[in-house]
Amino acid sequence: MSLASRMYHGETSYDFIGRRRLWFSISGLLVLISLASLVVPGLNFGIDFKGGAVFRVQPTHTVTEAQVRRAVGSAAEVVQVTESNPVQVIVQTEELPSAEVARIRTELAQLTGVERNGVSTEAIGSKWGSTVSRKAVVGLLVFLVAVTLYVSLRMEFKMAVAALVALLHDLIITCGIYALARFEVTPATVIAVLTILGYSLYDTVVVFDKVRENTGSLTAMSRTTYSQATNLAVNQTIMRSLNTSLASLLPILGLLLVGSYLLGAETLKDLGLALFVGVAAGAYSSIFIAPPLVAMWKEKEPRYAQLRARVERLAAQGPGTERPERPVRAGAGPARRATGPAPAREGRGRRTPAPPEPEPETEPELAPDEEDLEEAAETESAVVAQTPARRQPQKPRPNQQRRKPSGRQQSRPAKRRRR
Repeated sequence: MSLASRMYHGETSYDFIGRRRLWFSISGLLVLISLASLVVPGLNFGIDFKGGAVFRVQPTHTVTEAQVRRAVGSAAEVVQVTESNPVQVIVQTEELPSAEVARIRTELAQLTGVERNGVSTEAIGSKWGSTVSRKAVVGLLVFLVAVTLYVSLRMEFKMAVAALVALLHDLIITCGIYALARFEVTPATVIAVLTILGYSLYDTVVVFDKVRENTGSLTAMSRTTYSQATNLAVNQTIMRSLNTSLASLLPILGLLLVGSYLLGAETLKDLGLALFVGVAAGAYSSIFIAPPLVAMWKEKEPRYAQLRARVERLAAQGPGTERPERPVRAGAGPARRATGPAPAREGRGRRTPAPPEPEPETEPELAPDEEDLEEAAETESAVVAQTPARRQPQKPRPNQQRRKPSGRQQSRPAKRRRR
């Protein structure tokens, strides 16, 4: 039997819920590092969000970044010389007046040996970036409200709150790693973050659905606590979560490595890094953050607190103490043995047949002699010829007193003689 099958049937179990302090400590450390990186050095917003101008030119001879910076001056914020074929020089600046834009175009044309029209210019205002940021925040809030309503109606409110905590955990870690890697925040990054939210929510809801199934049958007399039932649900779904995460991470890793580093597509690099970090963080939070948080919160309810105290008390007493034997009262005799059929119980609609009465003892029959038979036959024929025979009325016998046929047929003369 495979490991996944043993974990699903509870034969092999890892205590995910019992080690929740360890998981919370690891997540707390990662969140603190991410929050610190968001302050220093902070996110590197691209030109789409902060506005500015982009100059692109394909040089006719080899140039270096230092030469480009000297030619452009202090206005150059980002200078990049690509190594792909054809080589391209990219310069990003803040928002500049028209005269400054014309000067930079002229300097780049002289440095790279091309005509002035060979330098392409793209100017983006800061209002576009603020509009995109505002719409992204509004969309995020609407998404979180919809998630809260759905999970609350489908499951319960505490699971919805735990799912939101897991989503916030994934967002902070993804943004922190993005800030440490010094990648630019572009519209592709926003798309990747929204994709992360959907994936993390899907994985968390799958685990919560199994938790609800396992804990729905818990009663005050159960021998399993809420944490134990939740831990079983996590063990039953962990292989599914890992398989789904690996199936998603491998294509994303290929997109990140092949698309960005081999093909030189910057947009794929921004998208791939955010997706890779977010999917990995979502798989972690759906197993190590959301279920332990729900179990810890639910066991504070009186119902599950009493159940946990009862299970712990029975475990401390040892096996065989859950159902003690009923004590025998003083003076009570041994258990009564049934010597006959039990009387019928009234009010339950059942009929118990009455026991058959014993058959009355009968006198043994006498075998008639041959002479007696002949004499009786002659007498009977004479009597029948003179007067009709009188038959004595027989008393009806109840069904219980009727004698079973013995299989031995008596002759009529013998009956007459007994009378």
